[in-house]
Amino acid sequence: MKGQTLQQWAGASRMFAVVFTDIVDSTAIANQVGDERWVELLMRQFAQARRLMAEYDQHEVKIIGDSFMVVFRTAVEALDFVLAFHSETGDDSIKIRAGIHVGPARIINDDIYGMMVNYTKRVESQAEGPWIMISEEAKRHIDYEKAARHSKLLFGRPHHVLFKGFDRSQTIYRIAYPGRASEPRGARLMPVASEPVGKSNREPGITLRPRTKLKD
Repeated sequence: MKGQTLQQWAGASRMFAVVFTDIVDSTAIANQVGDERWVELLMRQFAQARRLMAEYDQHEVKIIGDSFMVVFRTAVEALDFVLAFHSETGDDSIKIRAGIHVGPARIINDDIYGMMVNYTKRVESQAEGPWIMISEEAKRHIDYEKAARHSKLLFGRPHHVLFKGFDRSQTIYRIAYPGRASEPRGARLMPVASEPVGKSNREPGITLRPRTKLKD
């Protein structure tokens, strides 16, 4: 919330819904259009995100490159923001992916820390294409709310992935194009070596390929 520190906005709360957004293929776009046009696109994206943020009870934590980190009080509000931003990024040439997770965190020096912050970034980073990714915990909160405006959203099947630093696979879900049955062409979910790739845990049309580092 503008004019408040993160601690003032949060009050006594230590439970948050965290959102990370990231521009898909940002390096390729920047190389193609050059610095002047790229900075213009970034400014448009930043302005659009902040226009949308103003409609919700949230706090913008920081920008990391072209990625926003924003905290909300609920997963439902986080989802509302992400859906709106995913649909209208400020410029047609900009597509974003996003990740949402819910959990406890600590506020120090107007920043937010904790395992759930890293976890949220892992969730977001599982998509190469313009997908909205949510953790199992975030989906549970959204399902409990049963908001009428979300009744037509299409969630994919659960995907079981192994995050670095975690011994067990984690369950995440995706909303590629909300309300549509088809996926964006070329969109892929990041696999892990320990994840079976049989038909039992793959959705038709989803291509998986190895990946060793985070996408821009």
